Amino acid sequence: MNPLENFRMAFESLWGNKLRSFLALLGIVIGVFAVTAMISLGQMATAGITQDLEAVAGRSIFVQPNFNEGQDFSTAPIREEDLQALQALPVTVIPQLFSSLQYESKPGQRRSIQLQGTPGDLPRLDPTSKIARGRYFSEAEARGGLAVAVLSDRAAKDLFPGREAVGQVARLYYPGGARLDLTVVGVLEPPSGIFGGFGSAATVYAPIQLIWNTSPTARRGEYAFVILSLKKGADAKQVTDQVRRIFESRYGKGRYQIQSTESFQGTLQSVTLILQALLGAIAGLSLLVGGIGIMNIMLVSVTERTREIGLRKALGATSSQIRQQFLIEAVVLTLVGGVLGVILAAGLLFLITATVPFFKVYILSPTTVGLALTVSALVGLFFGVWPAARAAALDPIEALRYE
Repeated sequence: MNPLENFRMAFESLWGNKLRSFLALLGIVIGVFAVTAMISLGQMATAGITQDLEAVAGRSIFVQPNFNEGQDFSTAPIREEDLQALQALPVTVIPQLFSSLQYESKPGQRRSIQLQGTPGDLPRLDPTSKIARGRYFSEAEARGGLAVAVLSDRAAKDLFPGREAVGQVARLYYPGGARLDLTVVGVLEPPSGIFGGFGSAATVYAPIQLIWNTSPTARRGEYAFVILSLKKGADAKQVTDQVRRIFESRYGKGRYQIQSTESFQGTLQSVTLILQALLGAIAGLSLLVGGIGIMNIMLVSVTERTREIGLRKALGATSSQIRQQFLIEAVVLTLVGGVLGVILAAGLLFLITATVPFFKVYILSPTTVGLALTVSALVGLFFGVWPAARAAALDPIEALRYE
C-alpha cells in the first residue's frame, strides 16, 4: 500500500467523522489563534511605543549632571566650551536651562510652574517640538534676551483658563520674589500616544539669554541640560561614545549621564521581548490542551476501528502503514487547525489596528506564522504517536474478533 493510499484513507476517516474531527480541530484553532495573536500584539505594541518615543524625543542623546552622585546643576554645569566641542559631532546641539517659578492662579494664591530656557526657532532644531498656535521665538529674539515665551499646552490652560494664550502676558515670580513678565507668542502641541501624559507638565519656554539676565541663580554661559539631535545617517552608539569621551576627558567618569533614545528603545525591546515570550508561552498552553484533545479522539478512533485495522492487516498492511495512517490524520488535523487559527488571528489584528489608535502598525510576521504552524504540526505528531503505535500493535486475529 503506497503513501498516497494512506493519505486517501486518512482523509476519508476524518471526513466520515465530521463532528469528532471538528471538535479536535477546534482546540488547535484556538491554540494557534492565541499564540499568533499574542506574539503579534506584543510586536505591534513594541512598534507603537517606539513610534511614540520617536515622536516625543526623536533620535536624540541627552546629557545632564549625574544626580545619583549628589550633584546639581550648579556643581556640574555644562559650559560653552563643552557645547563648542560637541558641535564637531554629527548632531544639532540644543542647550537647556531650568528654573522653578510661581504664578498666581488666584489673587493671593500661587502655584509652581517650570521655566525652561531654550534657543530660538526650536521647532527647526528639534522637529519633535511642534507649534499648535502662534509661533516660536526667533534666534534674534533669543540672542537679544527679549521677554517672550512659548507655553506648553498645559501651561496655556493653567495660566489662561478659558482664554487664548497667544498675545497675553504671563506674569511669573522667581523664588526670591522678583517678577518676570513674558509676552506669549505661541503654544506647543501636546505629545501624542502613550507619552501624551508628558504634556501634563506646565512649562514656559523662554530665551536662555533672558533667564541669564533675570534669574538670581542662573550663571551666564552655563547650562543644566543638553539635547543632541542626531543628524540623518549618524550612528547613535558611536556618537554617544564620542560624547561620553568628551565629558570624561574634561571632568572624569561618572559626573554626567549620557543616554540616547536608541538605548531606551533597546531596553524597551528587551522588556517587550520577554513579555512576548511569556504571552506566547501562556497561549501555548491552549495548544497543549488541543493536542491532548486530539490524542483522546485518536484513541477513541483506534478503539472504534479495531476491526478495520485487523482487516487491513489481514490483507497485507504492515504495522508501519497502519501507524502512518493515524499519524497523517493527527498532523492533518493540526495543520488545518493551524491555518484556520492564523487566519482568525490575522483578522483580529487587522480589526485592532483599524479601531485602536495605539496600535498604528499591522504586524503579522512570516516567522510568527511559520512558528505557529510548525508547533501545531509537532503537537499533532507528538500526540498522535501513542494512538498510532497502539493501532499498529494490534494483533490482526484479535482485532477481527473485536465487537
